Amino acid sequence: MSNRTGSPTGVVADPRPGPRSDSGVGPGRRRTGTALRVVSHLAAEVPLVVLAVIELARGWRPVYDNADLALRSFQVFSSHSPLVGHQMAVSAGSRAVFGPGPIQNWLLAVPVRIDPAQGALWGALVAVVVAVALTVEAGSAVAGWRGAAVASGSVLVLLLARTDVALDVAWNVWFGLCFLLAAVGSSVAAATGRLRWWPVAVVAATVTVQCQAAFAPPAVAVCVVAPVLGIAVRRHRSGAVEWAWLVVGLGVGVAGWIAPAAQQAADHPGNLTLIARAARGSGPSIGWPAALRAFGGATRVPPSWAHALPASGTARYVAVAGSFSGPAGWGVVVLAALTVVSVVAWWAGRTDLAACAAVTLALSGGAVAAIAVVPGSQFLVVGYLGALWVPVATAVWITAAWAAWELVAVARRRWWPSPGRAESGTLGGGARIERTVAVVVAVGLLLGSGGVVRRGLDGMDGTTPTLAGWTAVHAAAAGADAAARVAPSGPFRLEVAGPTSATQFAVLTGVAYLLVTRGLDPRPDPPVTWATFGHPPVHGPVVVLELPGGSGAVRAQLRRS
Repeated sequence: MSNRTGSPTGVVADPRPGPRSDSGVGPGRRRTGTALRVVSHLAAEVPLVVLAVIELARGWRPVYDNADLALRSFQVFSSHSPLVGHQMAVSAGSRAVFGPGPIQNWLLAVPVRIDPAQGALWGALVAVVVAVALTVEAGSAVAGWRGAAVASGSVLVLLLARTDVALDVAWNVWFGLCFLLAAVGSSVAAATGRLRWWPVAVVAATVTVQCQAAFAPPAVAVCVVAPVLGIAVRRHRSGAVEWAWLVVGLGVGVAGWIAPAAQQAADHPGNLTLIARAARGSGPSIGWPAALRAFGGATRVPPSWAHALPASGTARYVAVAGSFSGPAGWGVVVLAALTVVSVVAWWAGRTDLAACAAVTLALSGGAVAAIAVVPGSQFLVVGYLGALWVPVATAVWITAAWAAWELVAVARRRWWPSPGRAESGTLGGGARIERTVAVVVAVGLLLGSGGVVRRGLDGMDGTTPTLAGWTAVHAAAAGADAAARVAPSGPFRLEVAGPTSATQFAVLTGVAYLLVTRGLDPRPDPPVTWATFGHPPVHGPVVVLELPGGSGAVRAQLRRS
């Protein structure tokens, strides 16, 4: 077999991984590759920018969970700089539990200081666009413009299947999921012998885990497997391994976990201990059989995630429960097939394919583990954690398509040899066919990008862009102005009065955050907020926000006890 690198394009490449040489490649093909690489970036990144700009223009403000992460980001350059992440919806006894680490807050600290009202959104946008760009570049490192297009398409599949990711990139779950894409892409690049990508994978996996602890198994799995495979590939090809990347990767990994480790050592019990206790104290987990059924449903055709989940109510409960009704046997078959592809491709000298299959196997096994350990009493969180299945299934299908292409290529060479066919390896053996394929791919990516924008615009008026709806966002902005006019200089209790509604808590958290950025010290009333904002004074001033039942202005009143 002439292609020992295992490229899906059939290109005979330098056995030593690294930047590809353009020698022997015509200027037309170089232009085609450059153009497709640019299109791949634009297709995956522009929809995120367009939707975020629209939200900023509509007056986006952080409320609910976003207010919590914005507050912690605002505190980074203060004496209360956080050592842990966002406040989680679980507890360990009477103690609040927080996300594993503050790295998202570090990334958003400067934007939030520059623009307290909207910095959390556009700062998150910048970080996520960088993560997506790294995903595309990792694909390009593995297989040129074809790899870039595949990576871009993977991003678009996620955004089309779960457009809420594109509509609220600031939310820690979606923020972490976007960095998981970068972790997977970088891990594939590192596993194929391009070991300089491993530090990128370490950083991306660190962001993923610290944003959403449930994503730890797949993020850690791909990050650990990648250097082992990369070293094996390098030794298989040339025998030479440079170790500087290992030092850099370990260094950035340690740096990313210094703050959580310091908190864990200083507090008894530490936050990482509390996370483990909260998981154990929530009752029996979903379990491996159910997780395999979910994996089987996610990787079949059509996949279980092909249709968006209902927003709430009984329909959502039924849909989440239905995500576990896939064939567990098919899940086992997929895992076994990935193992076989890894072994056979390595034996056949297709080391890139073998590495990709092995990373996909690690990703799939990690995803099954992530869902298996979710407490059964909280299985509704699979409504958003289930978005994990989209990149997992996409990776499985990419690996399957690559393996099928290699089988076809082998069969063609064996049964229909063509001595005159060039081994230069365009998809059809000619520049014209390559350009045609490139145009088709570019059109497909641009159509997918347009589809993301269209779906995002369709969902712009819902609750997804803000976690609570635009009514709550606008009320929070108005309430902060009203409360700031009457608020005292010291700590004060912050309450919301008016007709009970689902928006009250969102307004309360949004107003509290905005008041903190103005130098005030609000203490929201519900006990669930005390771990973030502090306990309110027992006998002290109270600022009451009055939310209108219909139209009308938000008013604030100061009461002194």
